[in-house]
Amino acid sequence: MTRAESRPASSPSQPVAEFRLTRLVTLQWLVVSVVGFFALVYYGVHLHARFRGEQLAQVAIPVLPSGPLLFWLAVAALVLGVVVVLHEACHGLFMAHYGSEPSFGVGLSYALFPYAYAAVGGERFTRNQLLAILVSPFALLTAGGLLLMAAMPDHFLAVLLVFALAVNGAGSVGDLWMAAVLVQYPSRVRVDAMPDDDVQGFAIYDPESDRHTSDETLRLTGMQTLSRVATGTVATLALFGTAVIALILASLAAGSGTIELATDRRLLFRHAVDSSGVARFEIGEVAVGALSLAGGLCWAALGWLSEWLGWDS
Repeated sequence: MTRAESRPASSPSQPVAEFRLTRLVTLQWLVVSVVGFFALVYYGVHLHARFRGEQLAQVAIPVLPSGPLLFWLAVAALVLGVVVVLHEACHGLFMAHYGSEPSFGVGLSYALFPYAYAAVGGERFTRNQLLAILVSPFALLTAGGLLLMAAMPDHFLAVLLVFALAVNGAGSVGDLWMAAVLVQYPSRVRVDAMPDDDVQGFAIYDPESDRHTSDETLRLTGMQTLSRVATGTVATLALFGTAVIALILASLAAGSGTIELATDRRLLFRHAVDSSGVARFEIGEVAVGALSLAGGLCWAALGWLSEWLGWDS
C-alpha cells in the first residue's frame, strides 16, 4: 500500500477531486481482501494443476494434526512477512525511480484494516507515475510467482507460491482500488496528499484547470463507465463470496458441513465434508463470472440512469 505524507498548505492550486479513505471504504477493502484471498487460493491451486498437466475438479483441504498444523502456520507467517517486505519494496523502488525517498511503516486504518505502507513526503506524482507505483507489486510479484510455479512443479513449493500470490493479491486490493479511481482522470493531472492532515487519501490537481473545472467534467467518460462496471463486478463477487462463507460457517455449526448453490443447469458453488473430515470445494467459474459481470453491468446502468435523471447533481 502507498500513501503520501502531509505537505505544507502552500499548494499552487485547489484540488479538483479527492479520494478519501473513509471507514466505509476501509470496510469494503477488508471484505474484498478476505474474499479475494480465498478466491485466489482456489484458482492458484487449479492453475498449478494445469501446469502439471492435471485436471482438478475440486480443491480438497485435509484435516491436519496439531503438529503439522502448527508447522504450516509458522511457515504461513514467514511467507506473509516475506511477501509484505517484497510488496512494499516494489512500491519503494518505483518511488525512488521517480525521484522520491520513501519511508516504510505499518498502520491500522479505523481499527479495521491492518496495512504496511511505503510513504513519501512533499512530492507530487503524475497520474501515470502513481499508477505505476500502485500496481507494481501486484504486477511484478504475480508475474514472478507464476513463472516460478510453472518452473517448479514440486508440491511443497507450489503450496507456498499459491499462498504467497493470494496474500499479495489480497494485500493489493487497496492499491488496485486507488488505481481504478486514478485511471478515470486524464494523464496530465498530478496527485498529492490530502490538504487535510487528519484524512487519509489523495488529492488530484489539474494544471489546466480553472475555477469552473469540476470532478465530473474532468473525468474520462469511457474510463468512468469501465470503472463502474468493474466496481459492480467486484462488489457482486464480494457479496457472493461473503454469502458463501456465511453459509459454510452456518452449515458447519449445524453439523452438516455440506452446501450447494446451483441453478437448474449451472453450479455456482459446492462444499462438502466427508466422513474423514476432508473439506472439498468446487466453484462454477462460468456461472459465478456471469453473475458478477451481470452485477457490474447493472451497477453501470444505475449510474447512467442516475446521471440521466439528474440524481447525482
